[in-house]
Amino acid sequence: MTCGAPLSLINLATSIRLTDHVFTGVYHPEGESERLIGQVHQSPNMNSAYLSFILSSEDTDPRNLVFFLEGVIKHVGQWGAKQVVADLDINSESFAYFRQAGFSVLAKQRVFKCFSADRRKPVLDRGWQTWTSDDISAIQRLYQTLVPPLIQPVEPLTRREMLGLVYFDEHGALQAYTDLVYGPVGVWISPMIHPRSSENISDLLAQMLFDLPECSGRPIFIAVRSYQPWVEQALGNLNTNPGPEQALLVRYLALQQRVEPEFTFASIENGKPEPTVPLAPIKSQQK
Repeated sequence: MTCGAPLSLINLATSIRLTDHVFTGVYHPEGESERLIGQVHQSPNMNSAYLSFILSSEDTDPRNLVFFLEGVIKHVGQWGAKQVVADLDINSESFAYFRQAGFSVLAKQRVFKCFSADRRKPVLDRGWQTWTSDDISAIQRLYQTLVPPLIQPVEPLTRREMLGLVYFDEHGALQAYTDLVYGPVGVWISPMIHPRSSENISDLLAQMLFDLPECSGRPIFIAVRSYQPWVEQALGNLNTNPGPEQALLVRYLALQQRVEPEFTFASIENGKPEPTVPLAPIKSQQK
């Protein structure tokens, strides 16, 4: 959506970054003429690898998808990624084969498309601003409030592609923030908006589209996860085109485990002295 067709010259050029992990694999079953081609990508700032695309013909046996995914997962494991993430239409015939390959549904999402030429005029007295380091604490609190704990290890606070936008009310309370990813043919937005925002959520989104910098006529894609139904409902009131419902799939490559510390330092951690340590005032004696 941000880089265009998978094998276009623009997409191939933008994917050649020495700091990124990019793997394009081809699965050619014996005795068959058809092949499966797919690509997976991991940014150095992310713990997750993302399945970018899979290309296949109508004659390809869908069961071959399981073998292809296993090969991709094995390769990604060598990068040290903790999980592989993919999004897929919930009505896709490939859904069952992703499940066979060990993928599970993390959440659902819907992507809304709009064009920068259709952006409305400002509707609020205050506008969205580019976030700064001073806003990180407030952003983290809103993120931890909205994103379920089981999803947080997979769904990052930001993809760190560029600085996002924040919206504070007149009292200085953070009402919303959005992560941004810019590409040569599109802009990707992941908004986080408090359900009890002091502003109308549809107005917040319309103002966000107006304040979005440097769109240059590119289409805008707004991804809304299922744990924010109020955002999806608000986008329905704007001039947007909703896409099909998708499943956000994840294949875990590492399991998180709580590790208890071998030694505790209660006097340091709690800011109080150990009860077994005797305390006595020190008096100066004059001779």
